[in-house]
Amino acid sequence: MLRGTLRALDAEQIDRLHDGALQVLERTGLQIQGEFLLRVLADAGCRVDFGQHRAWFRPDLVERQIEAQRDRYKMVRSSLWHPFCRETPADGIAAPEAFTVDYGFATPWIFDYPLRRYRKPTVEDQVDMIRLGQALPSVAAVNAPLICGDFDPRIEIIESARLLLLNTTKPGWVGTSSGREVKYLAELANLVVGGDRERLRTCPPIFVAAYCTTSPLKLDTRSCEVLEEALKYGFPVNFAPMPILGATSPITPAGSAVVAAAEILGCMTATTLLDPDVFYFSTSISAEMDMRTTQIRFCTPSAILTDVALHQLFREKYGLVHNVEPAYVEAKTPGIQAATMKVFRQMAFGSTVSLPLAIGALDNAAVFSPTQAMIDLEVNEAMHRFHRGMEVNDETLCLDLISELEFCTARTYLESEHTLKHFRNLGWNPRLFDRTACDHTAPVSLGDEKLLDEADRMWRELVAGQPPVEREKGFSAELERIVESARGELLRDT
Repeated sequence: MLRGTLRALDAEQIDRLHDGALQVLERTGLQIQGEFLLRVLADAGCRVDFGQHRAWFRPDLVERQIEAQRDRYKMVRSSLWHPFCRETPADGIAAPEAFTVDYGFATPWIFDYPLRRYRKPTVEDQVDMIRLGQALPSVAAVNAPLICGDFDPRIEIIESARLLLLNTTKPGWVGTSSGREVKYLAELANLVVGGDRERLRTCPPIFVAAYCTTSPLKLDTRSCEVLEEALKYGFPVNFAPMPILGATSPITPAGSAVVAAAEILGCMTATTLLDPDVFYFSTSISAEMDMRTTQIRFCTPSAILTDVALHQLFREKYGLVHNVEPAYVEAKTPGIQAATMKVFRQMAFGSTVSLPLAIGALDNAAVFSPTQAMIDLEVNEAMHRFHRGMEVNDETLCLDLISELEFCTARTYLESEHTLKHFRNLGWNPRLFDRTACDHTAPVSLGDEKLLDEADRMWRELVAGQPPVEREKGFSAELERIVESARGELLRDT
């Protein structure tokens, strides 16, 4: 593995961010739409305005609660799931040992490449995309790829979880939209792990343990309702701000980092007062307001630097895991813009934070494209191989072979057994990119159409060749019981 990181902050700057976040919490506080959190803060001596759902935090309380969580939880992931690294190495970024990619972002749209348009996903789309994740060895966990438009929104999460469990043996998460869903997702998670409490405490499947704060300085009703229910099951807690530089937070990376840090620290302080024993970590997905178009941009230097600063603050000051999410890029369709933005964002994080490798997301993770996923897969393999670094030992130095072949007058390294033994493991051999010889006298075809056509064929072949998942009768029966129970409650008129 490569070693070292690029540092965005020195020790003095880290202390200033920390002090700034404490000042924000003391002077301005947070708006928290959960009375259970406000009450525990009031009991701890914080000033609370229950009518305004607002709490101000004592700096000493924040520091005490956060210090108690130091080094308790170490697993590293992208924003949500899958933990690809057991812990961040002391001398570098976190990266998977084996080639592992993030798959599935519960997007409300799918890009239909043959039709050249976006569509609302169907059940068939959901099943196909789950089966695609099942077919890819580098996908360690298949998250719900899509939000399925065929289902009633009140039960879509549970129905998508059912499809996930019927079509993959490596289920990741589905989204969570209300506190009423939590008990059913908890039952499904318990079914998957066979009652393994440690997995449920550290990396539960099905349930996505993320609570998005709303910049500036708010935790909304939905997040509070889900959090209150989820704490009953001991799931890990991930507070995840998404500041927008110049809109919902200051235009400067430092100012936005202070706002986001205050949100995380304040929410974590309140929740640890209530339950200090669950595991806590955080995530940020910072963006920047485009002042020409008013659109949100994630793939910008300032947005990325904000996330990097937050990671380095939480890692070095608090001993807490802080994750980043490379999947959010504003490219709308498969092709060169998407590939360029993804490589920039992932390489920036890969030199400063960690190397989660996402595939298939477009339009700031509002769209999933299996066609783009095939391109991302090949590019990500190159990034993984690069970060894996090189070995220096007798076998790789091959001094005897160099001495034997001398000036390659009789034969070359191409004919050697050493090359035959190692070329597959060391080489990068993408199927999609044209690396053939160039005929400079022939007409030139510009554009990505040939590559995109082949990428589209590739994913369809993978899905077509994927055998059905077989589940034990007992598993299937319990799955149907849980889902039917959820339908009975969640579809009931309210």
